[in-house]
Amino acid sequence: MNDPRKKARDLLEQENLTLERLWIKYWAEGGNAGRLELDAYVHEALKPHPFELTLLAWAMEDLHP
Repeated sequence: MNDPRKKARDLLEQENLTLERLWIKYWAEGGNAGRLELDAYVHEALKPHPFELTLLAWAMEDLHP
């Protein structure tokens, strides 16, 4: 699995995706982080548990295959 954070950052910066939409999908996949914590994960300010990155990858696949 590739690290999904770069793709998430790119989509957020291009305004093709909102943090709110990403967080809702991540949370629906079973993610435990709050919206601000997820933002910190995406921007590599916090180091998430590897499974959180898996959940983020699943959310990204559903939002932007």
